[in-house]
Amino acid sequence: MMKHHFLGLAWLLVLLPLAFVGLRRVPPAGAHPVSPEAAPLCPYLRGETQELTFESQAMSETVHCLVHLPPCYEQYTDRALPVLYLFHGWPMDETHWVTLGMPSLADDWISRKITAPFILVLPGVGPKGRYVHSSGGDASFEGMIVNELIPRIDQTYHTWRAPAGRAVGGISRGGVWSLEIGLRHPELFGAVGAHSPALAQNEAPPVYDPFVLAQEPTAQRIYLDAGDKDWARAATIKLRDVLQQHQAALIYQVHAGKHLDPLWRGGLVDYLSFYTQPWPRLASLPRWQEPPKTSE
Repeated sequence: MMKHHFLGLAWLLVLLPLAFVGLRRVPPAGAHPVSPEAAPLCPYLRGETQELTFESQAMSETVHCLVHLPPCYEQYTDRALPVLYLFHGWPMDETHWVTLGMPSLADDWISRKITAPFILVLPGVGPKGRYVHSSGGDASFEGMIVNELIPRIDQTYHTWRAPAGRAVGGISRGGVWSLEIGLRHPELFGAVGAHSPALAQNEAPPVYDPFVLAQEPTAQRIYLDAGDKDWARAATIKLRDVLQQHQAALIYQVHAGKHLDPLWRGGLVDYLSFYTQPWPRLASLPRWQEPPKTSE
């Protein structure tokens, strides 16, 4: 009887670890785990979110911005970290992507070394100003991002100040802005994403129109998606066709859902896979150099 008891216990010890192996999350396709010997030991699983507020001349309003730093950001002082800029939908604010869960997902992937550490920037503006009632240029959301926010971020944090180290994306109205700003500024952004972009409601002049901008040759990586029951899907397909016609490096996906938060929450893994895929491992990130001082 005692012999059978010990045999059963031995089999349990063999099978138990195998059971837990089946519960581990599988990294997304295209993700490249960071080499353990190349990364400093980080005991924290969560990063830090800081608040940045400034008066924007371009927007004629106060801009509230959340900057989410990776776990153990202070350990990477010798490295220039990639930066992902994400724009909210209308009439949301800078907390939109937080509500969807992007900072938590970023922390999870960074702490498990699925991707190298990066900085997440979430600007927020009011629902009735130039975010809605302008299409581009210096006196608009574009001017705020290009001339005011990016210089502030680069002066404050250890950022990778090159197109390869910056990506931009947005939801709905924010998706239109990410296309307009990203495609007009390939010198700033190497990757551009638009999630259910509200192109059907956009009445921009040609110089700011994503359908016109998409006809220009670009080396940028571009991502488009919409829901299978999403009113923004038809116009997104039209833009997809223009980009494909001009041989852009495009990924287009359809997720399940309407033009609502559950749709974009369900797409987070695909979004983050796209944005982080080309960024190198920690040991291969460029060395950080202090940026030149700029006058306000």
